[in-house]
Amino acid sequence: MVMLTLKLDDIPDEGLDLEWREDLPALSEYLETLSEIDFRFEAPLHSEAKIRKVGRSILIKGSVMATLRLQCVRCLKEYVYPITSPFEVILQPAREIDFPEEMDLSRDDLALDFFEGGELQLSEIACEQVFLEIPIQPLCQETCRGLCPHCGTDLNVSTCGCHEEALDSRFSRLKEWKLH
Repeated sequence: MVMLTLKLDDIPDEGLDLEWREDLPALSEYLETLSEIDFRFEAPLHSEAKIRKVGRSILIKGSVMATLRLQCVRCLKEYVYPITSPFEVILQPAREIDFPEEMDLSRDDLALDFFEGGELQLSEIACEQVFLEIPIQPLCQETCRGLCPHCGTDLNVSTCGCHEEALDSRFSRLKEWKLH
């Protein structure tokens, strides 16, 4: 798998502007190394970043553009989901940070990430930014009506003849109570 890495020694004092693409075969191979991926890239991932050293830290400001194929959680149809997202990441050398057992994170701490050795894995950073933009509950459209829980008909396409039936449960007897 060929994905973009950058040696720290290759970053000049004035910083570095980069623009790159990750083609579908490299992205697919990368995703296979992760567990439980429920999407796929529909088009190459396009990334751009301004990278500069700030003391021992590395500041990366950039953006990612991708087109994903997701599955709607209501109707189970696949749909195309475009992403264009700016990001900012501060990378600290991992060995120089001493973490207490427990600590509260501030908003600035959430932008921190770490690196080891003399290289930055830029493609992985770009993919992480895409992962952060994927909705927890993907919907093909906000008004998606989903599937009928009884017969499985796609309610976006047609209606079904099923009636809402009371479920037989331990709480169904509560419907019979009369409050005075």
